[in-house]
Amino acid sequence: MTISPAKPRVLIVGLGMIGASFAKALCLSQVATVIGLDAQVGVAEKARSMGIVDEAATFPTLTTPFDVVILAVPVLAMGPVLTQLKPWLKADTVISDVGSVKGAVVAAAREVLGDLPSGFVPGHPIAGAERSGLAAAKSDLFDHHLLILTPLPSSSPEAVQVLTRLWQSVGADVVTMSVARHDEVLAATSHLPHLLAFSLVDTLARESENREIFRYAAGGFRDFTRIAASDPTMWHDVFLANRDATLSILRRFQADLDVLAEAIENQEGATLKSVFGRAKSARDYFTEILSSRQRHSDDTRKNLIAAPVRAGLKGEVTVPGDRSISHRAIILAALAEGPSELRGFGNGHDNRTTLEALRKLGVCIDVDDSGCVRVAGVGRQGLKPADSPLYMGNSATSMRLMAGVLSAQPFSSELIGDASLSQRPMDRIQVPLQAMAARIELAPRKTAPIVIHPAEALKPLDYSLPMASAQVKTALLLAGLCSGVSMRLQEAGPSRNHTELMLAELGCPVQFDQGVITLGPARQWAGFERDIPGDFSLAAVHIAAASLVPGSELNVLQVGVNPTRLGLLDVMARMGARVQLSNYCDLGGEPVADLQVNYAPLVATDGTADVAGLVIDEYPLLFVLATQAKGASRFSGVRELRYKETDRLKTMVEGLTTLGADIELKGDAVIIRGQDARPLDGGIVDCGGDHRVALAFVVAAQTALRPVIIRNSGRVLGAYPDFAEHALALGYSVTVED
Repeated sequence: MTISPAKPRVLIVGLGMIGASFAKALCLSQVATVIGLDAQVGVAEKARSMGIVDEAATFPTLTTPFDVVILAVPVLAMGPVLTQLKPWLKADTVISDVGSVKGAVVAAAREVLGDLPSGFVPGHPIAGAERSGLAAAKSDLFDHHLLILTPLPSSSPEAVQVLTRLWQSVGADVVTMSVARHDEVLAATSHLPHLLAFSLVDTLARESENREIFRYAAGGFRDFTRIAASDPTMWHDVFLANRDATLSILRRFQADLDVLAEAIENQEGATLKSVFGRAKSARDYFTEILSSRQRHSDDTRKNLIAAPVRAGLKGEVTVPGDRSISHRAIILAALAEGPSELRGFGNGHDNRTTLEALRKLGVCIDVDDSGCVRVAGVGRQGLKPADSPLYMGNSATSMRLMAGVLSAQPFSSELIGDASLSQRPMDRIQVPLQAMAARIELAPRKTAPIVIHPAEALKPLDYSLPMASAQVKTALLLAGLCSGVSMRLQEAGPSRNHTELMLAELGCPVQFDQGVITLGPARQWAGFERDIPGDFSLAAVHIAAASLVPGSELNVLQVGVNPTRLGLLDVMARMGARVQLSNYCDLGGEPVADLQVNYAPLVATDGTADVAGLVIDEYPLLFVLATQAKGASRFSGVRELRYKETDRLKTMVEGLTTLGADIELKGDAVIIRGQDARPLDGGIVDCGGDHRVALAFVVAAQTALRPVIIRNSGRVLGAYPDFAEHALALGYSVTVED
């Protein structure tokens, strides 16, 4: 098919709350010309007069041309509306809808159109309100809400691209899934709750003393039954159209209610506490998911304002638990047989994402007030299928590592993420896992969502990694562990070896030497206890800042100093930095030490490509340090920075240029000509929502001439929740501003 023009003409049929809101937002975005059509006489013209649509159209005199049609009508009306539209549909018309049941929409389209055209891509925005009609239109209704596209085998990538661009222009986060999976998920998360709300209100309304019941109903009743105010006609259509999926989840819920009734009757407090505890944890995580989906909005509103420091940074600090080790420890604890205890577990959003994914897969996990995590391991084949897609937020580590685990499980899974994660490459795990006979599907751009189907049996693997990646390496090792097959991995360069150390500590048959890792067929391992050291990548922020600010004397305590994480210190030592390690100890195979940092003048260095994998997360800090070093520094082999949470290469070069740095991107290398003790200027920079970039700009501000305003930096507190408190105690001048 032909891609629609840069500014397509979009016909929206049905100007109720959803259709009118999409039309209004699309008009404001100015990426399309919006045409409104409604069965009710006068509604489209009224929408035009209100500025909700650019043009009004009517049946049967539809003469205005259009490139895209969005059907915003009740599900059972899709067939009749398509029949009316059919004479005006062209071979390259993009056709979509907003219905909450996709199977019925596809069936209706097939009945009217026969062979489905390549432009037909069903869709469903996960947004709404209890109000209805044209007057309820809200231009921000879809901001940071999911829009699910359900492409069919006949759907063209161009049509998906056109719809993705339109929905993203109104603020939606676009994901894809199959028609069948969509209807199953929505039956559980939307249709069943509405059914329960309608039923409960109806039951109480028929009680003889219902007036007294409603008079004394508190906020909980109001919140639970709020959705019973929705349009009865629409929900009548939904339940009839999605009958099978709704009945399936309803009967599962009825069975769970029977368990609760029996527990209450028999006074089984442990059963009630277990159910309520799991529910509270899941509800807390649901709240975090909503926050994560709105994180781009939070990033837009939150700025860090970092001012220069003149008196030096002083004191001591203990940073949160290592994020990389925490991910691996909780996964291996969940796959162990028996209980495990993890002390010092990382408290950032990414680690919580992995923890909650494991909970959804049937693992019982408790977290006490001190942050100690207790895991009841289910064994490497004891996970249970999740009842909906696993939401990975912004965590590529969670997505890639869990994909390795789930590729060896006897059930299907789907992994989805936010808009940023959905742009990151996932074929780097798909290719080797498929070589093991895993069945993994990606979106057309080789990104998430990841759909994993059960394989008959995974095969041994002999594979050379094309890039230095601890995430890919670990995903493959986890697949091998869960399936019990052997593998040999040749690394492209050094990368973090936390997984290998942890497996060796657990007695798994793993060997690693000279960049070659071998894993023999593993047996089940037992539960374990583990203390997790402080995260070196978070400590690196304070190390870099203290090295730049004259008069600084700083101690960072109990930091993991795994040699595969210390590339930053090696490079800084060549630059003349003064960082000393003391009080060494061992925590579960990981070396730990205190780091003492003092200010020192820096000189330029040459960061060679062979150590890129050891400093990949600290490159933004190194770039900042190089701006204040004497001479010209060169950092090569930095291409992988383009595939992180953001294009860190582009963001850092642009931001440091704004602050007055002499920085140049030449091929696969960054060249920075130091300022010879001349500080950077202040100004406004944008970190693109990347916490590592934001923290690097905070470090840059410590010796700048003027304050630095770092836009879109809301994720800093998600990755390093204690940062503002720690910064204040050490003498930084940093404030968070909405």
